[in-house]
Amino acid sequence: MIVKFQNLSFRKLKISDYDEFRKLFYSCFKKKISFEFYKWRYFNNKFSFCYGAFDKYKLIANVGMVSIQKSKNSNDIIYSRHSSMVLKNYRGFGIFSKLLKLVKKKFLKKIPLVFMWPNKNNFSNFDIDKKNILKKKYYLYKSFKISNLKKKLSDHSISELITYKKFIKNEKSLFFKDFYYFKKRYLSYKKNEYFLNKFVKKNQTSFFIIKRNKDKSGFINVILDHFGSKKIYNNHLSYLIKNLDKLIFLSKTRRNNPKYKLINSLNLKIGFMEKLNMKKRYNFLKNQEIYLGDTDIFITT
Repeated sequence: MIVKFQNLSFRKLKISDYDEFRKLFYSCFKKKISFEFYKWRYFNNKFSFCYGAFDKYKLIANVGMVSIQKSKNSNDIIYSRHSSMVLKNYRGFGIFSKLLKLVKKKFLKKIPLVFMWPNKNNFSNFDIDKKNILKKKYYLYKSFKISNLKKKLSDHSISELITYKKFIKNEKSLFFKDFYYFKKRYLSYKKNEYFLNKFVKKNQTSFFIIKRNKDKSGFINVILDHFGSKKIYNNHLSYLIKNLDKLIFLSKTRRNNPKYKLINSLNLKIGFMEKLNMKKRYNFLKNQEIYLGDTDIFITT
């Protein structure tokens, strides 16, 4: 198959392009994507969008750009790249690279940086100089319950976020996360799939936001986010690993422990539009946290 760029058109997707998006998503990931998710993820504000390549009326490649607040100033935004996909017969012709170059030229001129979550075959970086890209690898683990807990886990409805609003403080996250972020992220779409787990030690309180997925073996619990005390974060995680069966969580380091097994890895690239000196490169990721809820990997986990 020979692909000619002059036969392709490139543009922002519309709400009415959902069927084409759905077919491309299923073809690439063998997963169904709902209209509600498509609308919530890419059309819930004036900044987020999808940009695609069309062969006549057929969507053959797409990149999703989700806007994120960088600070309290609502006009100060950055982007996170999602739903990167190219139809199989159209791969290897530079279509995705062309897509990203167009997105950079049209929409990223005043954006300081962009987050990318590439798989092993995705090498395109918006034509950003390699010297201005930070790379970090994370590890995805699944735990196996090793104790029978007599005391019931402290699970709460995600709707109780409002009750625990005072515990939400933007501290170590790479993204700006206040109460509005959590409300928009976890209460505006399928909130029945999420729940809170609360953990208290002495005068410290910690919360994990967990999504309950289902596979052939039954239910799987996926940690998506955290707020509250960072001092007891590890205590809280250890407690869940010990007492909650089939728990999936993200780690900054490789772990060697019989309580859980490595099931996947996650690559993060941060592309800076301006040159970054070595000191800033080092300090940017120092002590910062990334969670599965920051990505779209939880869709296919």
